[in-house]
Amino acid sequence: MKRFVRSIITAVCIAGAVQVLAVGVLAPRLPPVRGRPATVEEREFRLGAAPELRLHNHEGSVHVRTHDGDETLVRAEVRAYIYGPGSASAARAYAASVVRVQESAEAVDVISEPAERPDGVDVEVDYDVFVPEGTDVVIEGGNGNVWVSKGCGQVSVRGRNADIEIVKPRGPVTVRSKNGRIRVLDAEADTDIETVNGNIYAHMRRGALRAVTTNGAIVAHMYSADSPRFELESQNGGLTLVMSEGCSGRVEARTGRGIVRSDFPVDMADGVLRRRHLQGTIGAGHTAVSMHTLNGNIWLTKE
Repeated sequence: MKRFVRSIITAVCIAGAVQVLAVGVLAPRLPPVRGRPATVEEREFRLGAAPELRLHNHEGSVHVRTHDGDETLVRAEVRAYIYGPGSASAARAYAASVVRVQESAEAVDVISEPAERPDGVDVEVDYDVFVPEGTDVVIEGGNGNVWVSKGCGQVSVRGRNADIEIVKPRGPVTVRSKNGRIRVLDAEADTDIETVNGNIYAHMRRGALRAVTTNGAIVAHMYSADSPRFELESQNGGLTLVMSEGCSGRVEARTGRGIVRSDFPVDMADGVLRRRHLQGTIGAGHTAVSMHTLNGNIWLTKE
C-alpha cells in the first residue's frame, strides 16, 4: 500500500513539473497560434542599390534574392490580427505604418514595427526582397523562416524560431538560431553557425567551418583541400564529415556515448584509435578537423 501511495505521489509531482515547464517556460517562447487576419496589406518599395541590406523583422518570413538590376526591391505582405481588447480599426491603422524603409550610401535599412504595438494587435510581415548581386545581407529575425538565395555577398542571419537556408554566398557567413534547422550550401568563405535545437547542414567550397548545435545532428561537406579548419560540435546528435577527393585532415574526434568511424586510412603515429576517440592524420593532414559530441556517433566518410 505504501509503495502504491509513493507511486501516486511521484506521478503527481512529475505531472506538475511537466505542466510548469510547458506553461511557464516553453509556451511563452513558442510562436502564437492565430486565426484569420483582421487586415492584409501589400507594400512595395523601390530603392537604389547599396553595398548592404539590413532587415529587422519580429514575426514572419524573409526571402532575399539577387537580380540583374541596379535597384533594391522590397515587397512586404503585412497581416494584422486582433485579440482581447484589439479592434479592426486599430489593426488597420497599425498595419499601415508597420514597415519603415531608409536608404543611404552605405545601406538599405528595412525595419518592421518601428512603433510599439497597440494592445490587442499582433502583426506578421513576410518579406520578398531583390538586391543586386554581391550585396551584403544582415537579417535580424524573430519567428519566421529565412532564405537567402545565391549571389549575395557577406551574409549574417540571426533568428529565434527559424529555419535558415543560405545558398552560394560569396562572402563570409554567420548564422545564429535558437530553434530551427540551418543549411548553408556551396559557401565560398569562412562560415560560423550556431543553433540550440536543430540540425546543421554545411557544404563548404572554400573557407573554414565552425558548426555548433546543442540538440541536433551536423552534416558537413568539405570540397576544398585548402580549407584551414573544420570544427563540429553537438551535445545530443551525430556528426558526419564528408570529404571530397584530395582533401586531408589532422583529426581529433571524440564522443561520450557513441562510436567514431572513419572510412579513410588514418596515420596513427603519435595518435589515438579507440572506440570513442580518434586522433590521427588523413592524407597530407592539411585541414585541422575537430569533432566532438556527447551523445552521438561520429563518421568521417568519402564524397
